[in-house]
Amino acid sequence: MASNYHYPFTHLTTLSFIFFSFLSITNFSLALTDAEASFIAQRQLLTLPENGDLPNDFEYEFDLVVTFANERLRKAYIALQALKDAIYSDPYNFTGNWVGANVCAYTGVFCAPALDDPKLSVVAGVDLNHADIAGHLPVELGLMTDVALFHLNSNRFCGIIPESFKRLKLMHEFDVSNNRFVGAFPKEF
Repeated sequence: MASNYHYPFTHLTTLSFIFFSFLSITNFSLALTDAEASFIAQRQLLTLPENGDLPNDFEYEFDLVVTFANERLRKAYIALQALKDAIYSDPYNFTGNWVGANVCAYTGVFCAPALDDPKLSVVAGVDLNHADIAGHLPVELGLMTDVALFHLNSNRFCGIIPESFKRLKLMHEFDVSNNRFVGAFPKEF
């Protein structure tokens, strides 16, 4: 039995107009307020070591008992979990699957053979462009020394680029444009 009820195109157009009119009337925006940006920056500054870099004997503590294919993937796990903890808002749940030891399966994380040892798989790229994520960059990201591509453009990250980024010697593409960062890049970077 066929249904005789159809949505005419004009009804859809009217509904769309009403929806978008509502958004413009309510001044709907996903942008951070100055107060939210200040809160995120303050949160980052409270987590930074004195010089903003990772100490040589740095060790991040985590309770999860997992094994990793190699030490570099373990460090990438530590860095990515620290980034996830530094996120204030992830409305599209980009980091929702960032659990467990298989960091190569995380959304926006790309692995490749290590340049100095093709038998090792390493995190070579992080791409979270246009994810609408709000947060700050933790110093632990300096542990991902194999990263060549780091894209975070068009998000709502605030604060500074940590000095630990100078450890990312293989960086080829670094795009953090269209965020709310302040301050200078690390000198060596």
